[in-house]
Amino acid sequence: MNTTASSKVNVPLILLWVAAVALIGGGYWLLNASTASQIEFYTSGSQDVAGLLTAQSSTTIAGLLIAVGALAAVIALAVHALGWSARAASAEAAALVAAEDAAFEAELDRAEAEAEAAAAAEAAVVAPLAEAPAVVEETVVEETVIVEEPAAAAADEAAAAAAEAGKATDTK
Repeated sequence: MNTTASSKVNVPLILLWVAAVALIGGGYWLLNASTASQIEFYTSGSQDVAGLLTAQSSTTIAGLLIAVGALAAVIALAVHALGWSARAASAEAAALVAAEDAAFEAELDRAEAEAEAAAAAEAAVVAPLAEAPAVVEETVVEETVIVEEPAAAAADEAAAAAAEAGKATDTK
């Protein structure tokens, strides 16, 4: 399993395992030795009460050593189980954090892209107004030159003279 946790050697846990094995092994050896001693006292018919009580006490102590060794083994197993579950939880948490970070980064990228698109659209709208050349109003003055043709001018003069003559005769 790949985890981000460092894999340091847990010396107290190793010592707990060694102690558990030593207690169980020592208790088993003492139990066998004291039981053999008791059997020898009973078969020989010895009246050595101190030796018999020592063998019985050794058997009791051996049983207690085996029980303490078994308890140490159970504690070591519990520590291993807790360590494994903590590593599994930290791996899940790291994966969850990585997923959340990726989602957050994607959201930031999307927001930045939207902001850039909005800025580009705004710049496209504002840019032609800012870059448009200044409008200069020019007044165009057209000069019209009336050139009369000589024939038309003569006809106009003749009509004007006839009109004057007609007025002169009307008034006499």
